[in-house]
Amino acid sequence: MLNRIFIDASVLVKLFDDSAPFEQAAARNLIGDVDNATLVTSALSIADFYEEVTTRFNRSLETVTAKQALNDLTELTVVQLDSDLVLAATETQTSLNIQMREAITIEAALTSGCDLIVTEAFDQKQTIKGIQIESLKELMNAKENGND
Repeated sequence: MLNRIFIDASVLVKLFDDSAPFEQAAARNLIGDVDNATLVTSALSIADFYEEVTTRFNRSLETVTAKQALNDLTELTVVQLDSDLVLAATETQTSLNIQMREAITIEAALTSGCDLIVTEAFDQKQTIKGIQIESLKELMNAKENGND
């Protein structure tokens, strides 16, 4: 059983994405299933979430709704960005040839002791630095198959 799950901005945004009902339901299920794991995110992820839902969504959230959602998300364990984390992320970015935001996600998850990162940012299921990385769809399919 997984103890700590890192959720990045791409998944947080799915909570409000009516254009992707399966992913929206999966994100809501994941956030609502707090009995089985500690949910972790980063300060960067919640900032990215707010920007995405207020400026880039097809149907942007009203500011008051987005602020309430942001306030609710701060109830998760939030990894703060500091110089050590950013420096580690630069090494990860260089060695894996990935975007800086993805490297920060990996390092934030590693720093906070996560077993799993749930993200829509990576193309396929993989393990990086000992942390399993899955999409919402992969996670929900695994849960459904495990419950048979």
